[in-house]
Amino acid sequence: MEAKITICLLFDTSKKEEGMIDRELEGGIYIGGYTKYANVTFIKETEEILKDYACSACIALPKNYDEADVLEVVKEYYPFEWRILQERYKIYCKADKKLKMLGKKQRYYMSRPEDLLFSLKYTKSLLKEENKEKYRQFYGTNKHKELLEEFISQRNKKIAKIQRKIDRAFERMQRVEPEFLDRLMGLYDSKNTSQKDRVYILLELEKYYCPKVINFFQKKAHSEINFQLREEAVRHLLSLGHYAKLRKQKHMQIHVKNRYKKHKIKNVYANERFNISAIPKELEYRINNSKDQKIKSYDFFISHSSCDHEAVQRLITYLNSVGKNVYCDWINDSDYLKRNLVSDATLNVIEKRLRQSCALLLVVSPNSKKSKWVKYELNYFHEFGKKMKQIQIDSILDGSFQIELLSESDFIDSNFRKIKLYPDISDKKEEIEL
Repeated sequence: MEAKITICLLFDTSKKEEGMIDRELEGGIYIGGYTKYANVTFIKETEEILKDYACSACIALPKNYDEADVLEVVKEYYPFEWRILQERYKIYCKADKKLKMLGKKQRYYMSRPEDLLFSLKYTKSLLKEENKEKYRQFYGTNKHKELLEEFISQRNKKIAKIQRKIDRAFERMQRVEPEFLDRLMGLYDSKNTSQKDRVYILLELEKYYCPKVINFFQKKAHSEINFQLREEAVRHLLSLGHYAKLRKQKHMQIHVKNRYKKHKIKNVYANERFNISAIPKELEYRINNSKDQKIKSYDFFISHSSCDHEAVQRLITYLNSVGKNVYCDWINDSDYLKRNLVSDATLNVIEKRLRQSCALLLVVSPNSKKSKWVKYELNYFHEFGKKMKQIQIDSILDGSFQIELLSESDFIDSNFRKIKLYPDISDKKEEIEL
């Protein structure tokens, strides 16, 4: 804060900002009604944000700076915030482009964040030669060094905090684009798909990070009529550091001519809610009865011990980087498979995922060699005659990722079905109304 005050005093910014917020005409075209209000509000918000960033970050400018340096320090010390501004701009431009393709009038006419930044009175003042000279005299002084160190320390802490939050979200996701994503999205958009099924489909899509999925969630955050689904799309995007804004229900447009259908969508579908029970028995039911579960497939089933969590995470990251979609219980089904609820339903889910996998990859470690679940998975998968491979845990940790064929003699047990995987417990706690 002290750095911002000092720099603001260095450059005169006492007068009202003369950016784009006072314009009622954009590109010679009149914008009216709510769209005009939204545009003006958006531009005003963006200008205020950019002024704050520029005012704070200019302490990090080099001694002899120019326009490019101003933009660079804003991007460097506000990387996530800048990405959100860019995404906001692209979303509005995309909406205008679509309207133009449909032969309709454009509505937004947004300016690039860069153009808004340099249209600010503060930025213009910053780039004046007399103010550049003032900064050159201030640069390198004890006060400048003190304020620069304080600013960099504060921003690095903030950037690291945001990055940790995003990293935590990515721990439960795969950065790959499996073939069944298109079918999942098509199933979501089907007119016959209920609100309840769409809740399940969103949950499945949240497990993958790729441009196609992000674009899908951005569309739903903007146009989904059901409030619960729209809110979930916004929440997911924000958790990953992407732009999203929750629109009020009164501003949602229903493009249906039939009055009865329109009334039903507005007064029934829009307000429907469904909460997932998130227990193994529920997933077992979905696997056997829902289309969104039946269409799934995996390149590899990762057979491992949960004690090797860190190494398995590295392995998944590597496999995703070479385009492989994998199944790992604490990533793909973490919402349902809980260690305190292990039962027959859990085993049925694991067996289904094994059948849905094209190959099995065993993480060989002292922990996996002692695991009853690993032994069961290997023997169960062997019955299908599909490829079985292995990777030593040391090969993961040293980054070489040497994957080899798995020898049958290492695991074959004709009595594997008698392995006691979990204690006998009542399923009463898992009873749900399906």
